[in-house]
Parts: sequence; structure tokens; C-alpha cells
Amino acid sequence: MRFASFALALAGSAGVAVADCSSYTAYPDDGEIALYRNYNCHGKYSNVGAMNTCVSKVNFDACSAITRKGVTCDIYKSNDCDGGYIATIDSDGYRYFCGWVVDTVKSVRCRSA
Repeated sequence: MRFASFALALAGSAGVAVADCSSYTAYPDDGEIALYRNYNCHGKYSNVGAMNTCVSKVNFDACSAITRKGVTCDIYKSNDCDGGYIATIDSDGYRYFCGWVVDTVKSVRCRSA
């Protein structure tokens, strides 16, 4: 029974997990968050400036993200940051959020950590 509960907990968390974004080049060039197309903060990316505001786009086409130091951002699969919460991203807990089902990131809101 204990194993079954553990397996269910792992399956439920498979959509958001730690990514390897350890390269110093992974941090945003400008803005608060870098949203990467690939899992471990590699490849094409978008820099987004969303401090204390919501920035929406049809699809940021992102699977992993990292913020600049001292910033925390929430990402959503709905426009206007009003629902469909996916994950909270910060500079210490890098995240990827493309599992078996890919969530379309449509909005981002950031704040001081």
C-alpha cells in the first residue's frame, strides 16, 4: 500500500519537475524570466519582463524556465493570469513543465522573491 501511494504521488507530480538550468548563460538577458523551448534551459527562448504585471501571449512555446536572482514568477495556461496555473518558477528551483501532456504557457506574472 505504501508503494502504491508513493507511485501515485510521483505520477501526479510528473508534469512539473526540477530541470538542469545550471549554466550561467541560462538566466534572462533582460526581463525577469527566460522561458525555454527545451527541457533544460537550452535552445530557443523568450525573455519576458513581467514584474508586478501580467504578460500574455498566444503561446510562449516553453518547456523550462529560470528567473533572474531575487524574482519569482507564476506561469499560466490561460490569458491574463486568471486561471490554469502551471507552476511557480524561481532562480533556485528551475522547472520544466512539459511532461506527457504539454501545457501551453499563455501568461506570466512575476514578483520579488
